Amino acid sequence: MKRAMFRRHAIAAASLAALAPMAPAQEATAQLERIVITSERRMTLLDTTPASVTALPGGKLQESGYTGIEDVVNLVPNATLTGQTGNNAQLYVRGIGNVFILAGGDPGVALYSDGAYVSDQTSSNVSLFDLQRVEVLRGPQGALYGRNATGGAMNLISALPTDSFRASANVVLGNYGRKESEGFVSGPVAGEGSTSMRVSYQIKKLDGWTSNPLAGTVSGPVVSGSSTTAPKKLDEVDSQALRIQSLTNFASGSKLRLMAGYYHEDDTGQSVPLLVDPVMIPGLLYGVSPSTNPRIQKSQGSEKRIEVGQLLANWSMPVGDNTLDVTASYRKSRADHLFDSDGTEALVASTGFKTRSTDKSLDVHLTSADGVPLQWLVGATLLRFDQTQDVDVSSQVPLGFLMPGGPFNVGVPLQFLLGGKVETSSAAVYTDLRYQVTPKVALLGGLRLNRDHKVADEFQNIAVFGIAGTNHLDASWTSVPASLGVEYKISDGSIAYARVSHGFKSGAVNLGSLQPSMVKPETVIAGEVGYKVDFADRRGLFSAAAFTSRYKDMQVSQVGIANVILANASKARIDGAELELSYKPIPPLTVNAAVGIMDPRYTDFTNVDLRNAPTTVVNVRGNQLANVPKSNAAIGVEYALPISGWRATVRADYVYRGKVYFTEFNTPDAVQEAFSMVNLAFSVKPVQGNWKLFGWVKNATNKTAITSMSVASPVLGAARQVTYTPPRMFGIGAQVDF
Repeated sequence: MKRAMFRRHAIAAASLAALAPMAPAQEATAQLERIVITSERRMTLLDTTPASVTALPGGKLQESGYTGIEDVVNLVPNATLTGQTGNNAQLYVRGIGNVFILAGGDPGVALYSDGAYVSDQTSSNVSLFDLQRVEVLRGPQGALYGRNATGGAMNLISALPTDSFRASANVVLGNYGRKESEGFVSGPVAGEGSTSMRVSYQIKKLDGWTSNPLAGTVSGPVVSGSSTTAPKKLDEVDSQALRIQSLTNFASGSKLRLMAGYYHEDDTGQSVPLLVDPVMIPGLLYGVSPSTNPRIQKSQGSEKRIEVGQLLANWSMPVGDNTLDVTASYRKSRADHLFDSDGTEALVASTGFKTRSTDKSLDVHLTSADGVPLQWLVGATLLRFDQTQDVDVSSQVPLGFLMPGGPFNVGVPLQFLLGGKVETSSAAVYTDLRYQVTPKVALLGGLRLNRDHKVADEFQNIAVFGIAGTNHLDASWTSVPASLGVEYKISDGSIAYARVSHGFKSGAVNLGSLQPSMVKPETVIAGEVGYKVDFADRRGLFSAAAFTSRYKDMQVSQVGIANVILANASKARIDGAELELSYKPIPPLTVNAAVGIMDPRYTDFTNVDLRNAPTTVVNVRGNQLANVPKSNAAIGVEYALPISGWRATVRADYVYRGKVYFTEFNTPDAVQEAFSMVNLAFSVKPVQGNWKLFGWVKNATNKTAITSMSVASPVLGAARQVTYTPPRMFGIGAQVDF
């Protein structure tokens, strides 16, 4: 019982420390800060939680200029963000992620925002701001987090309203016309502190770093539609975000948290250049070709508009010694993306996506008290996700592509119109258990009964082929993902654990592809052993894990004759290991390391490489999984030192990513070799002051590498559309705290 009381007090103290403002005169301390997480749907300490979890403080991310999911995953072992050419945030954890370009599929990494599931991947990679922390869970999480967490889960946790007045605002200026501001106001509003509110905002403007030689020119449509004006720069950013929260504490011990958020973006969006091939459609028809310079793209038009609105309510109340939590969320989004997809001055190809979605969810769970031998959690969840998408791919194709013996310098207008509507509903009941057998041994378990139902109505029109088809698909799946584990307390500062878990991802449709049926669900059985220890009088924390995963019917995207299709890779296997280290050899110096290694490979998958060998059927068993590296690492060094009434902090992060193949065929025309980047940051503040100056440099060595690749259909020349790492960027800012 004394151990349980100590654990509760430690968690409470760490929770208060996380929410309390940083004291202006705080010096570097000898011990590492204890981090409270909620990844197990109850408050636990990161270093004593028997699971592979990375927790990143929001303040540190903001000060380093890390304001996107792509920045966060660089700091997580075996996590990458490798594909965004379809305007989707394609996050991978332990080799599993979002493989879908069109609507109708689900990610392999479940994304949550303040405990509410985010279904729409076309608008999920919005800016991160005013966060308390980001938690990334690695490995299948189906028993506790439910649908589609076969690779892991990520939870973005907003900073809470405070019971005393606090406010902060900053301004950041940088290269490429960067102008940013972020801040919040928080404090009590009624009833002697019983209700608090927090208003947060973010404004981002960036001129873009990819030059457009066609800037200012007006071009007509390739096939039909309106004319476009070529932008001066691509990769422009112009976004605004606002979040309003209230938190009410009732005398009964209940708490009600209400949140409303809005995000708006209207800019040129991400550049999507083409790699140059020996034979390309623009060259055949007009004798022109894309630029070979990654920072120059010829574009006759590019637009990106995103709007996201979210309402969230969380009610927490004591039920005897237990706690009842109810979270309801409503999210509505729209995303429009139009871009010149041939990268030349000729009217050859353009692509447009229009996506609309509504996301409604409800989760209710009852949690037992801490410190009792049997800790339990039981819950139920409902979700409804409706999404519509219209895709317009307009192109000119050489007649010789369509008619044997035809000329290759005569163009034929070709327009792909596809899309439709997909409705997804999901219901589940679940439980999570922890039984303390002895003071050193605890048994862990989880079980979920889940029912998914998906209905899709889709269309595809290709006039030149005489195709004007529709399709109706309707399917349901019942799954029972589960987990079993054991935890062993080696000493007061170290634990070891072992887990076996089962994950399930429901079937899917690639909306508009008119496939005869939905692809089969993806399943996984995974095993993991782990070890966590604090050492050197809590000046050091170390964790390590080894895992193996067996996937059946892994869902993958494939190049089709006319468009992208979905398929199932019969079997795949992913083995790997991870380690994380934080160490303060002396109070001013902190060293962090996150290293992941994997062997991700197909063990049975038969397919045809339509780009390189369109008549040969091959089994790619033994090949590396597409879009994920075998290794990644992030090593950070931070030094903080008071100097004559000032406190200066400098930080350097080294980020490494191993070789990535962008298709399952592992061919040399679809690969990015291993590369690394260096990010720098600094801050300086008076010890007795309430302001600070800070700055950062991302990609200090100006490394250019491919981060994603999408191969077009053979009818469109099997062109390779890519995205690149942003160039060297710097920002210098000032922040005032009130």
